[in-house]
Amino acid sequence: MRRRWELLVSSVFLDSSAVVPTLRELAVEERSALAALGSRVTADPVTEPEAFGRQARLLARELPQGLAETLWAFEERGSDSGVLVLRGLDVGDLPATPPDNTGGVGARTLLARQQAVVSHALGHMVGYAAEGHGHLLQDMVPNARLAATQQSQGSRVELEAHTEQCFSDLRPDYVVLGCLRGDADAATYAFRALDLLAHVDPTDVMELFRPLWTTLVDESFADFLDTREVRGPFPILSGDVDDPTMLVDQDLMHGITKHAQALLERVLEVYVAHRHAVTLQPGDVLLLDNLRAMHGRSPFAPRFDGTDRFITRGFVVRDLRRSRFARPGGGRVVQASFS
Repeated sequence: MRRRWELLVSSVFLDSSAVVPTLRELAVEERSALAALGSRVTADPVTEPEAFGRQARLLARELPQGLAETLWAFEERGSDSGVLVLRGLDVGDLPATPPDNTGGVGARTLLARQQAVVSHALGHMVGYAAEGHGHLLQDMVPNARLAATQQSQGSRVELEAHTEQCFSDLRPDYVVLGCLRGDADAATYAFRALDLLAHVDPTDVMELFRPLWTTLVDESFADFLDTREVRGPFPILSGDVDDPTMLVDQDLMHGITKHAQALLERVLEVYVAHRHAVTLQPGDVLLLDNLRAMHGRSPFAPRFDGTDRFITRGFVVRDLRRSRFARPGGGRVVQASFS
């Protein structure tokens, strides 16, 4: 059975036209091998982020061949939904869900260390000073004070459709979510730019490639940037029409003409009607292609008793040098003033 799976994965990797299926369940041998790699990441991710990143990147070279090929195919061609879910990782010792994201609790788990190794198969993990205190792996947990906000610690309202850090040229290429503790009502949504083309009039598709939209700065950057600053205009779609990239932010984006605003609203209608939903389970690692897809999350009702949904979130960039000017000393954290 294992050999048959390896041949299937290799065929997907070698077929330059094949996208990756959304769900990839780990074989028993892969689960054991990945847990062993994670246990070899010994640096502390909060106090030693540079060493943590270097260790994880070196160990990514030792990933089981079939898993590595799946990740490389996802990087090159994407998936059929915009996300890749690796299912069946060893969670390890499970701490209580913290009440906020200040402590970096999840980053020190075995699952998070495996998440870091997997992430470095796609590029380089970075932190953002304005996101989760700059941690490479942030605790994405429900916060009672932020329950009704459009921030990652929100819960009681739907997290609206967006590209991560849509307003910034230094946005991540991938968002990676590790599930320590799930919630049956919390669905992660994703929708590909490529799929949008099938639901929009051809004339309007051409309009989507024109710079007709502006955006404000996300409120999570309010301590560092003026959230009233208008950036753009820029297009919603860019690149090749056969594999377009996307910029969308339901909360912060506005069209510069009435037609552009109406077209944005049409894009969001299509997203709601056709988005792909994934309910994360403990031991899942979800990789979102932040260039090819927009994403969101359904509302859910936390109890705030230490057993709520507990996700570790990381960011990956393909080209680390591109943000070198924004990372003083060559560290792993992008300073907010450059975002």
